[in-house]
Amino acid sequence: MFKKSHIIKSKLSKEEIIEILQSKVENFNRDNSNFDFEGKINSNGEINIKPTFDYGPRNQFRPEISGKIHGNQIDLVFDLSSIMKKILWFIILIEPIFVLFMYYQIQMKQILLFFPFLIVFILILKFTFDNKVKKSITKLESYFK
Repeated sequence: MFKKSHIIKSKLSKEEIIEILQSKVENFNRDNSNFDFEGKINSNGEINIKPTFDYGPRNQFRPEISGKIHGNQIDLVFDLSSIMKKILWFIILIEPIFVLFMYYQIQMKQILLFFPFLIVFILILKFTFDNKVKKSITKLESYFK
């Protein structure tokens, strides 16, 4: 649900692609940085980066981008950070237990409205994540036009 794949094709060579990406990526995000991404691009063409151009209060939903450069093609995988995955799983597992406990303690049917809230909450998180992935793809593709 929170994992996307994307392929970017370019007319540039592998070495040129690596050089361009390395010029757009810094090791870690610094204040007032002009870089669009943080992470590493190694000389073998392996990519492990995160966007910094959309760095704000909701940066926990910024995708972790991993991938590999093969010739003139970049294979990318956008994934949610491991800590956010753990938090989401915790919420998904605990909320039904909490709602059922509250329902049996209070006997109010309104308590069961927490179930649709969970679905809406997860959908909002998914749309936020998808939006950040789309922005990252657009930014990365702009380097190779």
